[in-house]
Amino acid sequence: MLDQSPLSPFIRPDPVPALLRHLGSDNDVIRTGAVRAIAAQAAGGDARARQALLAALMDEDPDVRTDAMAALPGLALPEDAETIRRSLAGDPVREVKHAAIECLVALRDAGSIALLRSLVASRAEDQVAWEDETDAWDDWLDVQIAAIDALGVLQAQDAIQDLLAARDDEYGQNLDEAVFRALARMGAEGAVWLLSVAQTETGAPRKRALAALASADPAAFGDQIDYLLADHSADVRRLALLVLDPASDAARDLVLSDPDADLRRDALLAFGGAVPDLAVACLSDASESVLAAALDLLVLPLDADVQDALPANALAWLEHSGARLAAAAARLLVRLAPELAADPLMRLARSADRPLEARVAAVTALAELRDVAATERLIALLSNETQQVRTVALRGLARRAGAGDAAATEALVLAMGGALLAPDQAVIRHDPGAAAPDAGAPRLDSAAHGPVRISADGEIIADETGGDADAGLSTLAAIQGQARPAELPEAPDQAEDTPEETQAKRRKRRAVEGPDEIGCDLQRLALGMAAEVPGAPVAEAVVAATGNESDPIRLAGYQALLSLATAGTLPSQGWARAGIGLSDSFPPIRSVAAEAIACNADLHSLLTGCRNDEDAMVRAIAVREAAVGEDIIGALSDPARIVRGAALEHILSARDEGMAATCFEALLTAERIDTLADAIAASPPVFLLSCDRLAMQSLPARQVHVLLEALAAGAR
Repeated sequence: MLDQSPLSPFIRPDPVPALLRHLGSDNDVIRTGAVRAIAAQAAGGDARARQALLAALMDEDPDVRTDAMAALPGLALPEDAETIRRSLAGDPVREVKHAAIECLVALRDAGSIALLRSLVASRAEDQVAWEDETDAWDDWLDVQIAAIDALGVLQAQDAIQDLLAARDDEYGQNLDEAVFRALARMGAEGAVWLLSVAQTETGAPRKRALAALASADPAAFGDQIDYLLADHSADVRRLALLVLDPASDAARDLVLSDPDADLRRDALLAFGGAVPDLAVACLSDASESVLAAALDLLVLPLDADVQDALPANALAWLEHSGARLAAAAARLLVRLAPELAADPLMRLARSADRPLEARVAAVTALAELRDVAATERLIALLSNETQQVRTVALRGLARRAGAGDAAATEALVLAMGGALLAPDQAVIRHDPGAAAPDAGAPRLDSAAHGPVRISADGEIIADETGGDADAGLSTLAAIQGQARPAELPEAPDQAEDTPEETQAKRRKRRAVEGPDEIGCDLQRLALGMAAEVPGAPVAEAVVAATGNESDPIRLAGYQALLSLATAGTLPSQGWARAGIGLSDSFPPIRSVAAEAIACNADLHSLLTGCRNDEDAMVRAIAVREAAVGEDIIGALSDPARIVRGAALEHILSARDEGMAATCFEALLTAERIDTLADAIAASPPVFLLSCDRLAMQSLPARQVHVLLEALAAGAR
């Protein structure tokens, strides 16, 4: 971020006189720039700027008039409303009318309501001028919507009938959204009309009315609570969630007795946090979505009879329920009965026929267990075909490794080196002629065999037996060599049918869950977690990955190297690899390597040769950290804004007024308006130089244009 503190005691110059002088230019472009610069630079309440903008409403150029009107909301006074209304009525340009309406709204001018109502009802040709009779209809439709919005903001309740009449005009455009938006701002009276539409109309109008009501101040329909709760439509009853007291009988009835399951769930989520017994009461609800919400809201411990019955139910939900309830059961089981959770959670995590949401929740829950075999279970899931399962398992291992778990650390190191999975398990082969599987459910985990396991001595060793065969066996039992249970039945190849997962939808999808080369994917994921696991083995694995032949793996290695450099834990060989990365053939690697070098001031000289790199990001880093003298001034003309910004930051951080002046001249000559605007906003000397230059009598029009545009963009 650019330093905006002054270089020396500084009195901000007054830019307005110089800007006002250019309002008299015979060049339309310069007058337009002057108007916008005045709007950006003049202080609020500046009478000179205000009067100049009001006068510019009569300029012969429509762009000048439009920009002047757009600038007035920050400067206009209530007594200017009549002048602005004259422009709204008399200026034929649509953009001027739009800006005038916005200005009148900003002034909260009640005196404009009559004219706005006329514009809602018709083109009001007896009061309003239009640019071209052939286009007047289209112009009016746009202005009509602006007028409707304005009446809503002004809360002109007397105009409600005008809005409803405009909506019913069979020859007009569809004004539902604009009218409903305005009604939602008009308090109780507007809410009554919206409720009437929601009750009596169907389709899109009803949906739009309900959406508008949901955005309104709930106090607007608080008096209608009985009416809302008695409505036949769940969408109308749902509005009561915005106004009901969570402890009220009406709220309880909505949670426990409403006929719509989705509304019961929403009501439970809205009120269950404040009234914990509602979650317990919902444990008997027939809807899985309500039951899932209840499980997540349960506050343990519960009454003994309820708590004793829950584990068996949670296990059943885990095995047989849909995605939402199975996921909630997984989250509950580790809180309620962690000693029972491991085996069923592993089965769910590995079951390709079960919904992905539930499987991911199972892995997340497994990561929370703290028994002796917890780490091994997560390691076994790293060979799973489903990328989301691998990612969550790896994240759990990273947390364990960061807490000092040696086995988790070793597994991460092996994954970073691409050595965790056996070659036949690192790549999943698919029949190219087979139909695409469902993207909403994972592919069948038919080959998800764990490549490694923890021995009885706590070491990671190759697993020759295959992991899935132990799916129903506790980890401790596996370590002790106990017998395995009978094989599980073969899983179906599709997820359950739900309203969201129909066969018709499934046929149109293609799997996007991850690459077939799961070994490479796992390696990149593991490298991305390097900074979370301090220690020499991880650092060595990161450095080794930066020499990989694969661009994606090498890039992941350098990104991990950067994370270690940022954390201050990169070893000496890592800095050497960062230097090598500056000449890598893959541009993203060069930029990451440059960022790493930037973390070490002793190595900044290595960046000198990167100032002409073809990649803009690399040039920007080199300029920011290593450029001096003419090189950094030359960077102000770089075609990439990011490079110019880096040069500007470097120059202004030196707090050298001479360099600031050189910077100003270079940017003005190069006509880099965007970067000059940044300099004006960040540097008082550059702002002063810009004002002084604009005050010159014989300044070329091109430079005037550049300075005005920069001042307009570089707001104070």
